[in-house]
Amino acid sequence: MPATAPSPAATGTVPSAASHASACFHCGLPNPPGRRWLADIMGAERAFCCAGCLAVAQTIHAAGLDGFYAARTAALARPDERARDDEWVRYDESAVAAGLVRELPEGRAESSLLLEGLTCGACVWLIESWLARQPGVEKAQVNFATRRANVVWRRDETRLSAVLRAVASIGYRAHPYDPARREALAKGERRALLLRMSVALLGMMQVMMLAVPTYVSVDGVAPEHQALLDWASFTLTLPVLFYSAAPFFRGAWRDVRMRRLGMDVPVALGLAAAFAASAWSTFRGGGAVYYDSVTMFVALLLVARYVELVARHRAGEAIEGVARARPALAERLPGFPAPATPESVAAASLVAGEHVLVRPGATVPADGAVVDGHSHVEEAILTGESWPRPKAPGDPVLAGSVNREGALIVRVAAAGEATRLAAVLRLTEQAASARPRLARVADRVAGWFVGALLLLAIVTAVVWLQVDPPRALAVTFALLVVSCPCALSLATPAALAAAAGALSRRQVVLARGDAIEALARTTHVVFDKTGTLTLGEVRLMGLVAHDGDDAGALALAAALEARSEHPVGAALRAAATGELPTADALQVVAGQGVEGVVEGRRMRLGRPAFVEAIAGPLPPWAAAFVAQVANTASVAVLGSEQGTHAVFALGDTLRPGAREVVCALSDDGLLPVLLSGDRASSVGAIARELGIRDARGDLSPADKRAAIVDLQSRGAVVAMAGDGINDAPGLAQAQVSVSLGSATPLAQWTADVVILSDALPRIAEAIRHARRTLAVIRQNLGWAAAYNAVAIPAAALGYVTPLLAAIGMSLSSLVVVLNALRLARTGAADDAPAACPLPAPRAHDAARI
Repeated sequence: MPATAPSPAATGTVPSAASHASACFHCGLPNPPGRRWLADIMGAERAFCCAGCLAVAQTIHAAGLDGFYAARTAALARPDERARDDEWVRYDESAVAAGLVRELPEGRAESSLLLEGLTCGACVWLIESWLARQPGVEKAQVNFATRRANVVWRRDETRLSAVLRAVASIGYRAHPYDPARREALAKGERRALLLRMSVALLGMMQVMMLAVPTYVSVDGVAPEHQALLDWASFTLTLPVLFYSAAPFFRGAWRDVRMRRLGMDVPVALGLAAAFAASAWSTFRGGGAVYYDSVTMFVALLLVARYVELVARHRAGEAIEGVARARPALAERLPGFPAPATPESVAAASLVAGEHVLVRPGATVPADGAVVDGHSHVEEAILTGESWPRPKAPGDPVLAGSVNREGALIVRVAAAGEATRLAAVLRLTEQAASARPRLARVADRVAGWFVGALLLLAIVTAVVWLQVDPPRALAVTFALLVVSCPCALSLATPAALAAAAGALSRRQVVLARGDAIEALARTTHVVFDKTGTLTLGEVRLMGLVAHDGDDAGALALAAALEARSEHPVGAALRAAATGELPTADALQVVAGQGVEGVVEGRRMRLGRPAFVEAIAGPLPPWAAAFVAQVANTASVAVLGSEQGTHAVFALGDTLRPGAREVVCALSDDGLLPVLLSGDRASSVGAIARELGIRDARGDLSPADKRAAIVDLQSRGAVVAMAGDGINDAPGLAQAQVSVSLGSATPLAQWTADVVILSDALPRIAEAIRHARRTLAVIRQNLGWAAAYNAVAIPAAALGYVTPLLAAIGMSLSSLVVVLNALRLARTGAADDAPAACPLPAPRAHDAARI
């Protein structure tokens, strides 16, 4: 295959706009005469050889990856004649280089695609099943709410272009995902549907006005006047049928070609039959016409679809917010700390150890630590906390957070796919592409329903042709219209999309499609202690000094621990105030404590037995305090040859919201359970403080899993919240696994639900919202079933006119969508947990610092 001449971008520098008059800016091939494909890229008008190169370049530019053109050092190979006319082949090389395709282990690749042309849940099933049959495709998952598909394929068997071409072959279009294109497509979709709806509504009003004389006239309309009204109605119906209703006919034709029955099939059949019969009567000069029913059916169906579209976009907006926060560019400082001019580079190209400048108002491009500057940084997209946090040298910052005040210089620790924001984005993409079992079942039922409906329509038409031939068409049309499966097909996806969007706005990511259903059935919530219910940080909880000088005793203890890296030493130093005395001759005794000379006295700090060796037995006041706190905290004793000076109680601190989540779960009838590897006495103390009755300590990871298996064997549906590697077996065993945003990556990837904000009450909110979602789905399915159970027999028996059928079908769809929209809100007063009473203070709180 001959190679092309180097492209304008192949030299490593971006050429001037003028140089693109003869060569394609993207691939370097000669441009056709007339400069047909033009676009404003990188601040100048660029010319392209074909629509495919133009589309790829716009995708790369919209994703903020213009650095691809500056960094590329070789031109694309010349495609063969077939590929040159195929716009999809352009993505194969460019999408990988621009980061739109992720390479996976074992020779696989993955890409998130943005889809055009989806109209219902049946479209999702069609695309998934079609892609699954393509050679080399391992997985294809489509989310109806966000219009996104997650596709994984084997690189040695297929390419991205083949996947995109396969989608196009069944009447849809797909592009590698980027937030800008998604926003543009969403706006275009809303605008196009609004225009079609407006034309249909205008046509409906005009046709209904012309039909009024027929309905109100007692003696009937004169034949010559009726003919004039029919021709006027025929003319006004044409744009409604061939423009406004065009998506229904395209969808029906696509379904027929793929040998499946979607909800567009009965719509298209009913419209085509009613219009054809009306047109025949008009041309013949007599007979019944149904122009008013046709136009009203199209108009009301489009109104229902527009409401559903707005609801879906609103739900998807929360999920897409994380993707939009992903930084595209960074200002790198080469050779820092030497003075240098910042250079603009792709954020994904940064490497650990480099330094970047983050100006006020800019997005932090990578995870790292501040090395210079002071500011406040907003981390709302990652933690849900909108109040900016102060940042100074040494403080960590996360990619995607926004610098609100002064300029910062940040040393990069992780960039691109290694950042926490990228991990969150992968979770949201996984959530967006997963399809719950309820949605799959609803799609299958809708497919069977359409098949049964068409058979019933045929039987109805045959029977009425025998009983009353003039009414056969009207009855059959009313049957097809009134029983359109829109309500059934929308009942589950609309509710799930609204619920997922609402939870995303609360920083709750559903990483598995069936998580909502499993959450709604949960009966027991299992918690780990350290890092989940507690912060996992040792803190000074109380002390008692023999002479009442608490501050002086704390200063002596902190002096002995001045060089220690032990968590106890860090807690004592953090609690001490003022200047510390100097400690000499420090000696650490492993597992016992530390010894040193402070203010001329040999002192020890550590276990009671270690200190008693030089200080003698604990005095009554110290022994009483040790006995008081032994079950709730760790004890450190300070003493010298003169005796015992002080006793310190140290322990873990409850995570904010721990009491509230336990109260909320209990109020909702759920049973909280505490399983921990910590000492049983410490676990019991935390459980008593929180009001958890079932608490077990000294458990290994296998013991935690066994405890969950035991609960499940007794019929419990278990959700587990954990944060560490030792929780992974239990998280995998539970029906629902919940992880906090600060958890280890393994815990997050094992989890079905991730609470990004680390706010424990979100767990109770998620379960409560999942229950509401399942209730709304049942309501929607119940409404759809009841409506069809009444409407279908009535229409088949001739009691429903085509006009009434159009109104009934549209109202049933609107009821379903509007009911699902109730799930789009969270945090309302009716969702708030009941006030949680504070437990009685622990005995040693009176001695707290």
